[in-house]
Amino acid sequence: MNCFDLSCYIFAALDYYTSKLKVFTTILLFTIIFLQTFSSFVIRADYFFNKSYIARVLCINKEKPQAHCNGKCYLTKQLNQQEKQDQQAPVPKWEKFDMQLFFLPKSLDFSNDPFLVTAEYHTENDMLTSSFHRSIFHPPSA
Repeated sequence: MNCFDLSCYIFAALDYYTSKLKVFTTILLFTIIFLQTFSSFVIRADYFFNKSYIARVLCINKEKPQAHCNGKCYLTKQLNQQEKQDQQAPVPKWEKFDMQLFFLPKSLDFSNDPFLVTAEYHTENDMLTSSFHRSIFHPPSA
């Protein structure tokens, strides 16, 4: 089979880019979930790395240098906004804990079930069970 034709090249390229797209999508989704989960950490890290810019430009109390805020007011404002966003769409309590997949009655009664059959086992000759030689079939002695 000659693999130098156009269709073989297209399938190889498609396979290559599909695998790269899967890796990119995985990393992107992981990053989005990470940022959403640790949003307050991201806000604090942003404040730490951009402290001088926030203190100079974005600080709410920059007209009051005696307050020595250094941008902490902006950090507090951002954290409060994030907390409000987290509380705006809370999951109802019944939705958190309701995991009922099927209904079972409180008590199950199988006493009148015709499909339950009790079986009794009896040996016809009880001598067959005792016909083994006890001198041969015994546990090993230590």
